[in-house]
Amino acid sequence: MPTGVPEPAERRVAIVTGGEQGLGWAIASRLDSEGWQVVVAGLHPGRTEGTPVEFVRMDVRDRPAVDATIRAVASDRGRLDLLVNNAGIQRHARTEEMSWEDWSDVIDTNLNGVFNCLQVAGALMLEAGEGSIVNIASIAAVRGAAGRAPYCAAKAGVVGLTRVAAVEWAGRGVRVNAVGPGFIDTGVLQHAQQRLDLDEIIGRIPAEHLGEPEDIAAMVSFLASPAAAYVTGQVFFVDGGFLANYGVGLDGVTR
Repeated sequence: MPTGVPEPAERRVAIVTGGEQGLGWAIASRLDSEGWQVVVAGLHPGRTEGTPVEFVRMDVRDRPAVDATIRAVASDRGRLDLLVNNAGIQRHARTEEMSWEDWSDVIDTNLNGVFNCLQVAGALMLEAGEGSIVNIASIAAVRGAAGRAPYCAAKAGVVGLTRVAAVEWAGRGVRVNAVGPGFIDTGVLQHAQQRLDLDEIIGRIPAEHLGEPEDIAAMVSFLASPAAAYVTGQVFFVDGGFLANYGVGLDGVTR
């Protein structure tokens, strides 16, 4: 039976989906630096090569593969303490022009994929009587973003799924939370500069700068730690104050 005493970090096992690069790699690296046994589950090794972080190939959309892979990791390591649902994709088009294929790709990865991993990992954690799941949502879960209908819909679904699982599992030792990144300085965002005005975006962030991947990793680290033992069903937006900003300054100028 669980004793309620936190295990040493070096004995704990974490799976990070989509952890080969960007936010996922920042999360995996942070956990690794804290002594976790980290397994990155994704489509290619990416930045895991030459590091202590283990890579396993897994497509979150493939339910049988998800079931086999997560169970294999838990069996090989003797436990599973943390799942970080980070894998995600984007497709951009006006809603009236969005193809069914693009809509389905995003929903299958960003929502169905989260459900697949959460359900399998959650079942193992419930058997053990303890565990933590952190889903990566987005500020897009609560704000409309032109051209991103499936992404916004999927991330809103992730928030709903987080809360339902947290309510169902809290009494059985499994915590479920979400982190909602704002505008984070990743390669993806920099690559999108041709269609985004970064100066205008930064002007709407009260912190006056983009976030760093490490900001998201720090929040995940906290939620996975014993310090968050009484935290479940919550969504933490790490956005430099973007969502809190009404947008009008003391001078009456809209920002």
